[in-house]
Amino acid sequence: MACIASAQAERVPTQASPFPTIEQFIEIALGQEYATGVTRLRRWEQPLAIKIHRHFPVPTAVEPLIEELLGLLKEATQHSIGLASSDVNVDLYFVRQSKLAETWGEVARGQLPRDALCAAQIRTNRRSEIVAAVVLIPVDQAMRRGKLLSCIVEELTQVTGLANDSDSVYPSIFNDNSTDQMLTPLDWILLRTLYHSDLSAGMTEAEVREHAAGVMQRLKSSNEAQNAAQRIGATQLSELLNID
Repeated sequence: MACIASAQAERVPTQASPFPTIEQFIEIALGQEYATGVTRLRRWEQPLAIKIHRHFPVPTAVEPLIEELLGLLKEATQHSIGLASSDVNVDLYFVRQSKLAETWGEVARGQLPRDALCAAQIRTNRRSEIVAAVVLIPVDQAMRRGKLLSCIVEELTQVTGLANDSDSVYPSIFNDNSTDQMLTPLDWILLRTLYHSDLSAGMTEAEVREHAAGVMQRLKSSNEAQNAAQRIGATQLSELLNID
């Protein structure tokens, strides 16, 4: 079980990374944002079936944007991801800020991170396979801060298994100092690496290093990052979040 949160952070310039490194992948994929130590590799082995729970009104334009995001995540991971009404394993709750802690107590475990604007939690089995997740978005608070879409992007991306942040990956939604609120080509490469067939849930850090290094080197030698930039840049989400 791992908690994930999206918080307001001071945005400061950071030098851009040309391509994510194995160390950055290890930090983001095996680290935990609200716990110490390193875990085994966590990812979904079953399809992600996401249900939206509207406990607070959400603009009608949001759901098509969620579907657009899920399409990007599906393409990046090459794993089945989409909205569903049955056999659901990811619950996305839109709530009022005043109900955030109460709803968290009903659908998640442990304490809500204190600095959370939006929050999520993943649950794993003994094989480190992610089997369930919840995402909570306080619509009124997120909209006041102009963060509704960026919260949705960050939390739904992180519940795929990249649950930690890193100050060294830039630009990236996994970097609290990054000005980017939308998936970047670096994020795409991290997602593609996580779900590559050479990796599997439950791998130790040593095993991840052994297998992921080759995967990332092959991706670096291909046009994957350039293709990702074009694919992301063509979305309405990218336009709305002002990503170059």
